[in-house]
Amino acid sequence: MLIADIMSLVAPPVTDLLRRARTGASTPQPMHPTIIAVRHGRVVATVSTPRIQVTLDAATAMAVGLDPAALVVAAEALLDEERPALTYAVMTRERQARWVLQEVTEAQDEVRFSVPVDGGQPTGQGAGTLRLLAEAMGQRPMDVRRVARNDRAGTFGEDTFLPPEQGRVVVDAGTVKTLQERITPVGGRALYIARSAEAGRLALQAGLPRTSLLAQEPAGPPPEQDTAGD
Repeated sequence: MLIADIMSLVAPPVTDLLRRARTGASTPQPMHPTIIAVRHGRVVATVSTPRIQVTLDAATAMAVGLDPAALVVAAEALLDEERPALTYAVMTRERQARWVLQEVTEAQDEVRFSVPVDGGQPTGQGAGTLRLLAEAMGQRPMDVRRVARNDRAGTFGEDTFLPPEQGRVVVDAGTVKTLQERITPVGGRALYIARSAEAGRLALQAGLPRTSLLAQEPAGPPPEQDTAGD
């Protein structure tokens, strides 16, 4: 994916997250550092925690379990020690990196955002974040063609594995579930954005916490032959 395409997917939900943090409470709150997985032209999952290092620790699990085309770490920053901004550390599966800046203007109850721009070569924490993302994206993703079925005994002539599109959702669900368990003690939240109601139902059946699921419509019992996935 092109960096511009990745940013077009990531910037809107991140700016909305910051806007809610600023205006959704009696006292403006900081936006938690967030890591976002992009795959097949959409946001697949996010992990947000109050601690940047805990958020970054999710990178390898997301790279291996979600097989993203890109991982993006979004966080608040100050430019020249006074101008508020959002920073985006972008890393693709091909390990193309970009540091992106987006200035933030706050006036009374309104929050405005500039167009994201190339931030040049980051230093300090920014450079370290890109190195960590590069290492994570260098890991081999899980093979979704080898996800065992639980609805058949595997007798002769039967396929003991789920179809890859279903295996993809099951692996996604397991990854996000594990991440949520890790970050719960620090008040973090992992979200899986299902591409369809069917995918959402299958993810819940695979053990995804309902509070971690964002779906198009309420998820009920999974159909006998689910073809959801991506």
